[in-house]
Amino acid sequence: MYRDEVIEEVWRIRDEHVKAHHYDLDEIVEDLRRRQAENPSRVVDRRQPRPAEGQQDHSG
Repeated sequence: MYRDEVIEEVWRIRDEHVKAHHYDLDEIVEDLRRRQAENPSRVVDRRQPRPAEGQQDHSG
């Protein structure tokens, strides 16, 4: 079976994160929202996609 070290690392980090928040979804979401508020420039906003480079924005 193929072993992907990147995926394994993502799973390990995810497992550590949920364990740190007692596997409580409300705590996990609260932590993620806090992190997002502290680092707004690191968050991707996909609500308004930017036009591809070299294309004009025709959204009006």
